[in-house]
Amino acid sequence: MDYPISNTTRVFPPLIFDVGNKGDHQMEQLTKRVEELEKTTQQIQMDVAVLTARSEHFATKADIEKVRAEQGVMRVEIMGELGALEQRLDKKFERMQDQLNPKFDKIDLIFERIDQRFERVDQRFNQLEDKISAFNNSITWKIMIPTGLLVLAWFVQNIVLKMS
Repeated sequence: MDYPISNTTRVFPPLIFDVGNKGDHQMEQLTKRVEELEKTTQQIQMDVAVLTARSEHFATKADIEKVRAEQGVMRVEIMGELGALEQRLDKKFERMQDQLNPKFDKIDLIFERIDQRFERVDQRFNQLEDKISAFNNSITWKIMIPTGLLVLAWFVQNIVLKMS
């Protein structure tokens, strides 16, 4: 698009082209702003330097994958060691059982002998009980019944016959 050139004077904002005391003041403000920008830029550069230094220690995806792989290897190794430990413990328990079984067998024999002795004692008590029972029967038939008959005969003779 073409703009016609006119003879009219353009009016510019007074701040840009105003010369004199105001221009010096603006220049001072601009200088102050540039100084502030320089300070801020220096601070930003220092912060970027610190962040760059810190970022050298950040973990990358590759680092994390490496740690995961190492963790997997360690897990496999630990599981292998636990399996080996379990096998060693099983073997020790089998050896202990093999050592203890003869001892338990001996204890079982001792208890069998004790049981046999108690059976013999029970048999002797049964024999003694039979003898005592036989003796009681003998006393009853040989002494008590004749004595009871004598007492009854005496009673009949003395009390019943004398009353009649």
